Formats: sequence, structure tokens, C-alpha cells
Amino acid sequence: MAGAGAGMTRSASIPAIPALSGLVERLRADERLQAYAEAFPERARVSEPVLPLLLATLHTELGRGLVVLLSEDADARDAAEAAGWFLGDDAVALFPSRGVHFGSGLEPPPHLVGERARALEVLERGGLVCASAAAIAEGLPPRSARAMTLRVAPGDEPGLEALAEHLASAGYERVERVEERGQFAVRGGLLDVFGTTGREPLRIELFGDEVEQIRAFSPFTQRALREVELAVLHPAAERRRELVELDLGPDENEDVAQRPVPEDLVPPFEGPPDVVWQLDEVRAVWEDEGLTPVDLGAAAELGPLPQGQRFSFDAQRPALAARGLSEAENELGGLLRQELDVVVTFPHRGEALRQQQLLRRVSADLLEPGSLPEGLAFAVSPARRGFV
Repeated sequence: MAGAGAGMTRSASIPAIPALSGLVERLRADERLQAYAEAFPERARVSEPVLPLLLATLHTELGRGLVVLLSEDADARDAAEAAGWFLGDDAVALFPSRGVHFGSGLEPPPHLVGERARALEVLERGGLVCASAAAIAEGLPPRSARAMTLRVAPGDEPGLEALAEHLASAGYERVERVEERGQFAVRGGLLDVFGTTGREPLRIELFGDEVEQIRAFSPFTQRALREVELAVLHPAAERRRELVELDLGPDENEDVAQRPVPEDLVPPFEGPPDVVWQLDEVRAVWEDEGLTPVDLGAAAELGPLPQGQRFSFDAQRPALAARGLSEAENELGGLLRQELDVVVTFPHRGEALRQQQLLRRVSADLLEPGSLPEGLAFAVSPARRGFV
């Protein structure tokens, strides 16, 4: 655990290989990709459907952290989510905007604070980070003023009081019953906490100072769901609470919208972004929102236009409509006759196997993690958009 205790040893876990990682290896073997990686950063024409795969492949080929700048939060989120299908969620992060402007008197929501903190950690580990134009133009408090991410595992000996103090310092709200991200509650020897980037709240059970068990639980029924090996709790506030002056709210003569912007803000990243997608749209966001443009330095500019670039990576967004996979066999057969490799993704392995058995006129292999697709293959992935 970082920030509130010691006395722990933990074996390193091996991250799972995403099923679609084989597509990354296929693109890495392409001479065009190798030439582009050698020339990087270089301008290139990239069609939007292939952008996540290209980003994942570039990140793998270059072997270092990569910051990708896109215009809107939604675009950055989509790119990060899709790149995660190829690299794994642990290697990819979203760096969103704060959601509120400095000087508004409002604090950013805990989940956005957590996502921003997680993105900085992923980048430090050499991961891929997708950021929006507004996010990269907004400063952060200096590192010394930020709360640390808290990591807790069974066997740690932080003590209940130290855990509660750390969470309060990191901006978590103490409540009677945990229901939303950024909240925690203490009951006897139990600490319930809903992490800012978590899908479910966690119940940490201690015996004395030692953590005996961590379980995810339902915020609605309060019933335990499953055991958890490691709790990762990113901050819920941009500054440690003990460094923030007590604010009793604006007086009747104060204009909240004109509160001064903190003077100690620093850029979120140490250098300019590595890649910018659709530069004109990024600049339009800065102009429309009155934000100071960020120096893009030698960032590689990617976009769907214009034609005639030295490097070009193209893909076509599939458009197949059918009530079931068996009805789609004719279209799938047509793609295979064009000597194209086709990957169909499903959220669960069982569904992929069932649909595989329904095929009559074409055959499909189940794409295992790290394998290279040939012909028609079914993959198990969070990708719910159908065909890749």
C-alpha cells in the first residue's frame, strides 16, 4: 500500500493478453508500419476506423509512453476504449477534461479527478494515454500538492485510522452508507469505499491493523459479490485536503465566476503530445473555449485528409445488417472472397462458440489471445460494435 502503511510483499501478476493483440503483431510486421515508425513523428493520412489499431501498434513498436491528443472528451474516450481492445485496459488510459472551469468555484467530479490521476500513472509506466484538447490545456496542481493513489491488499497493515485519514486527505467524502464514487464509510472493523475509477464499491475488512479480506459489494443491496486481490483507489480531489484553505462559501458580494485561477498550476505532461488527431478540430476547441493553445512541438499529425501523404493507413468501416450471424453468412463469404481477414467480436466466449456452431456456409476459428487471424475468426472482447 502506498501512502498509509508498509509491511507487505506481493508477487507480480502477469497481465492478460487481449484477444485482438494478434492484429497489432500483424500490422507491426507490415513494411509500411515499420517505415512510418522509423520516420516518426511524421504526418500521415489515417482513416478513422483504423486509428485505434494504429495507435496501439505504434505504442508497441516504439516501446514507450505515448500521449495522443484528440479534440473532445468523447473522442478521446472512444480512442482509449478501442485501443484497450488491442493492448489491454491496464496499458491504456483516458485523460479527460476537469468538467468545470478554474475560477468557477466548483470542484471537478471525483470520477474525472480519478481518471486524470490514473492516466498520469499509466503514462509513467510507459502506457498509451488519450487526452482531449481541453484536458491538456488545463493545468494541474504541482505533484507535491496532489494526493497519492492508495493501494491496499490482504496482508497489508495500514490500520483503519490511517486508511480513513488517507482517503479524507485524497478528497473522499465520509458518509454513513457508500453509494457513489468518491465516498467511504467506517463501521467497526470494516471500511467501505467506492474508488473514483471503480465499477463497484469495495469492503475492506481488518483484524487489528491487518487487512484480512477485500470484497466488492453491491451499492444497492450492500451484499458482497466477490473477493478482490488489490484495491486501487485514485484520488477524488486535485489537492490534498489539508493543503486547501477552509472555504465557507462565497459571501453575498463575491462573484463566484471570477474567483482567481491558482497560480501554481503546472502542465499535466512533461512535454508536448506525441500524436495529434485532426489538428484543426483541436485548435477550434482551444479557440471556442478561450483556452491557451498548447505547444505541439514535433507531434505527429494524423488525419483522414488530405490525400497524397507519404504514409497512409486505410480501413473501411463495416456495414453489415442482419438479424443473426447465420443471415450474415453471404456478406461474410463476400469479404472472404476478397481475400480479407474478418474478425467478429463478442462480449463472452460462450456467445462466440454458439454463433460459431450456427455457421453453415463459412467456417470460423476462435481467435485466442495473441494469435493472428486468418480468414474468418471470432474473438472475445469488450468490443460490442460488431465487426473489426
